[in-house]
Amino acid sequence: MGSLGVKGAVLLFVAAAGAVEGYLAYGNFIGADPFPYNEFYFQIFDHLLRDSLLAAIVWLLYYRRGRVPDRIRRYFPVIVVGLLYLGAAFFMVRQLSLDTGLQTTLSVLAGLNNNVLVLLVTAMCYHKWPNLLMKIVYFAVYLFSALAIVFDAFYFWQTSMHVESVLFQNLNIYAAQGVLATMSNTLIAAIIGVVTLILLLFRVSPPGRRKPNFAWSLLCVAMFSIVLNLTDRLLGAAGMYGVETVIGMYVEIENEKTRMSYRNMLSVPINVNFIGKALFDTDKIAGAQHVEMRELTDKDKAYLAELGIPVPKAQVSQIPAQYDRVVLLILESMHRDYINYYNDNIPEKATPFLNSLIIRYPHLNKYYSSAVPTTQGLNATFRSHLIMDKDVPGKGTPSLFRCVQEHGMHGIFMNASSQYYANELREYPEQFGMQEYYAKEYLEKQGYTGASGWGYHNDVMYEETLRMLERRKNERLLLVTKTLDMHQPYPYTGYSWSEMPEGVRDNPFVTVRGVYWVDKTLEHFFSEAEKRGLMDDRTLFIITSDHNPHSGGEYTKLVTNAGDKQSIAPIPLIFISKNLKPLDALRNSEYASQIDLAPTLLYLLGIPVPEKFMGRNLLQPAELPYALGYFGGKAFYWSGERHFVDQMDKPVPDSEYENALSNYIIHYYGLWHQ
Repeated sequence: MGSLGVKGAVLLFVAAAGAVEGYLAYGNFIGADPFPYNEFYFQIFDHLLRDSLLAAIVWLLYYRRGRVPDRIRRYFPVIVVGLLYLGAAFFMVRQLSLDTGLQTTLSVLAGLNNNVLVLLVTAMCYHKWPNLLMKIVYFAVYLFSALAIVFDAFYFWQTSMHVESVLFQNLNIYAAQGVLATMSNTLIAAIIGVVTLILLLFRVSPPGRRKPNFAWSLLCVAMFSIVLNLTDRLLGAAGMYGVETVIGMYVEIENEKTRMSYRNMLSVPINVNFIGKALFDTDKIAGAQHVEMRELTDKDKAYLAELGIPVPKAQVSQIPAQYDRVVLLILESMHRDYINYYNDNIPEKATPFLNSLIIRYPHLNKYYSSAVPTTQGLNATFRSHLIMDKDVPGKGTPSLFRCVQEHGMHGIFMNASSQYYANELREYPEQFGMQEYYAKEYLEKQGYTGASGWGYHNDVMYEETLRMLERRKNERLLLVTKTLDMHQPYPYTGYSWSEMPEGVRDNPFVTVRGVYWVDKTLEHFFSEAEKRGLMDDRTLFIITSDHNPHSGGEYTKLVTNAGDKQSIAPIPLIFISKNLKPLDALRNSEYASQIDLAPTLLYLLGIPVPEKFMGRNLLQPAELPYALGYFGGKAFYWSGERHFVDQMDKPVPDSEYENALSNYIIHYYGLWHQ
């Protein structure tokens, strides 16, 4: 084809693609008033560039079509891993509802290159030195890369993020048993099938007599990788600049920051990430080696005051004890919006009892996790702190348990899982300070049966809770029962299909049947507590969660509000008692988080609140109520005026509010360890 023919074909393609993209963009924005011309033209331009890039790749493959069969034979394992990554990447784009423009496409291409790079270099080495040892290395790198992508995709489906170091911190035989217990035989068979297929797809062609120039090929691969990744980063920065200067809307700017973070996830080499997270704790904020005492400046205090965070904290007043017994029922991975009262996606028949509790009793509608996963969430609940640091001895640090025990109350914690999971037998009493720690092994000695891989189910946990309350009816105590039945990926339900109502049993989501089980077991618990005379004016029951679910899996379908399905999200908090007068000052619609529960309970129990607690008493008025959370080096802030996510290890914060909040959290982190 002559130069004129090529130019004509290019112009024809651009015109046709532009017309199609214009039609699609108009369909997206039609009905908007006023019509968003900036966004409309930007989408056409962005998608036209994407189409041109993909067309250029197709043309290049066609132009070099004579070499394609040879490269497929020579690098077949690389092709397999590349296709696995593309499948995972397309799933990620869909799962995150990410835009499909030029920037996302380029991030996928960079991710494709980055995820096959190590394997490609290994393949090149094998064809340079075709011996048995190199073949073994080639196979090992191939198998690890392929399995890492498969495992990461499953983890991403559950959490909407890549595998993290926290997974490996909690990885032991009890965790493995728990995961296997949630898997059906069909799923296990499918996993075995996938692994078998990956093994069978490893094939290498005999080395050719004419070998490619190894040094030149290596240089080309390196230069291509550098240019591709640099282009991806520069285009992302340019896109952000365009959104800030052209569109200029606050909401769109914040959305683009999130999209940039998601696109970076696409380009991350999964096998390298897997090794890095397995070997290193990647949270750059938490950890004994990072503890620092950061003083707050007047500028920090001024911006914190605008966020509703007074420095120094407001003093918690003291009143006579309003209760003698507090029973804290902590559900596993329970989102606020798993209750029908808050979310119509949950059938009304799934949570009628929880609905009735919310209608009848004091509760908070905007109560957020302060940390994820379980141990970190319990740390926020018991010690009123955002950051959990296992490397620093917890003995002597102030906690809810230590405070009540110093004032004559008994502190009991009962967990459904094994005491050996995450070394809880030693870690929890040392860190949180409870006098009595019980777990799965204790329940076995009491004669209970029916535990699954994760541990005992709600019915057992609540029956033993009732028995403990009966045995200690005349004691002052804090009793915490931590259940497991809502654990991801699939919650447990103790009912057969015929025992569940229509709308619950036929619902496509397992989570709905799980929350039905939670609802019924809680209803039975409170019915029995009433019958056994355990509900009185001096006993306070509380229903809450250890943290919100990880932001993946069925969670993304059931919780539709994007702001409520982040890494830190709302959870239930319901107070139940025959004496509700002490809770009259609770304001249901105010923002709060887990770090606020311990100061509030100590206030109700007439016990001084430690100065090192970060949280506030929810029964005292606040000018601007707020919620705080921390996960993976990021701080989360909510109030009625603003919401933002603060990347705390960022060299240059995006705003003065984020800078002040980072300094505040690190200040208290250092204060805690003084």
